[in-house]
Amino acid sequence: MMTTSNLFGKRIAITVMTTVFVLLAGIAHAQNNVYVSAEAANDNGNGLTWETAKKTLAAGISAAGANGTVFVKAGNYATTAEFTVPAGVTVMGGYRLESTGTDTSLRRLPGTNVHWTDTTYCTILTGAGTHRIATVVGTLDGCVVRNGFTTTLGGGVLIDGGTVRYCVIKECVATETDDATAEGGGAYVRNDGTLINCVVTACRADNGAAVSGESGSLINNTITRNGSLECSSVTDYDGNVYHAVLIGSQCWMAENLRTTHYADGSSFRYSSMQELDRTIYGCYYSWDVLMRTGDSTVQGNQGVCPTGWHVPSSTEWSILKGYLCVRSAYLCSNNWNYIAKSLASTTGWNSYSSSCYVGNQQSTNNSTGFNAYPAGYISSNQGNQTHQSAYFWTRTTSSDDSNKAHTYSLKYNDRELKNETVSKSNLHSVRCLKD
Repeated sequence: MMTTSNLFGKRIAITVMTTVFVLLAGIAHAQNNVYVSAEAANDNGNGLTWETAKKTLAAGISAAGANGTVFVKAGNYATTAEFTVPAGVTVMGGYRLESTGTDTSLRRLPGTNVHWTDTTYCTILTGAGTHRIATVVGTLDGCVVRNGFTTTLGGGVLIDGGTVRYCVIKECVATETDDATAEGGGAYVRNDGTLINCVVTACRADNGAAVSGESGSLINNTITRNGSLECSSVTDYDGNVYHAVLIGSQCWMAENLRTTHYADGSSFRYSSMQELDRTIYGCYYSWDVLMRTGDSTVQGNQGVCPTGWHVPSSTEWSILKGYLCVRSAYLCSNNWNYIAKSLASTTGWNSYSSSCYVGNQQSTNNSTGFNAYPAGYISSNQGNQTHQSAYFWTRTTSSDDSNKAHTYSLKYNDRELKNETVSKSNLHSVRCLKD
């Protein structure tokens, strides 16, 4: 558990009481009641009962109008953009799936972490790691807020004079990769806002890992397991030290993996090209070796990666791509998908004459610091494409063919980061991602 002086960053003026998570079930209703359920087919219902509920939170808030209350059933509510809870509006989550009519007596709040991922128990507001979940000017009550992201203030919620209560805020990030500093990984409080009876956990930020702010009150919150966004280096089981780079909310290895041992010290089969410098181009791994399939001693998605790191999924690569595609600093000719040069190394690629391709003006590559070298790959029907391409495994198996898995690739004659499915017997490079 972090100390008060480290929790809130450098500027917040707050009232802090005990760190006890309190559950409260009975809260009075307001006017203009609207009902929201993830089980609804769409937002076409009038929202006046559970049977005619709106499907999305944004539609429910809009229908509630001024001084309304939005009742939300348990379920996962994937947010594609930040929403605002206006002044006078209260959003209340945690209503049971069996609720009918206008009954609001069947309610459960998040409670212990046994339930924080249970969509039959909790109202879970999930981001894609690309946007803050909510700005709260009114009241947000009884929800799990997770995977929010901002480059400014409050990765999970910006409490702008409002109240967030009986919520769990987890796995949210506030960071800025430029010279600016973002604050409040879980929440940022200003204009006399209040965070009360909440849990803030596993959040990170440049400053104020859990909560930061300017003015407001923090009352009866449990704040634990939050940390700074340190991303500098990592050592594998052979003693190799790798540079790492922070891109958005993700900490990536900035070099290709070259370990020849698992965490328990056992060795495995790998391949490397004799004419290549392995410290630059790394080793090649088959998918089964990478993920150590068939070994019951391996837990989770670590695979051959060092402890505290894992083999990224296709979704995590997609988050990286999405972060770069909306930031002009990483785009070529301001085209939203021309990001390959920002990831590629500044040397080693075959030359290409057209602008925005990886092989063109290579000295302008690598604005992200990802530093992808063109190690190519090895397959049964094609020789190594050294200096032409860089292929990186994901842990995600193809939904169409269990013998294939997803890769992300860069090519000297392409402008985009591509997602492809290939045979698991191919030998590709690996970049690990910090847990």
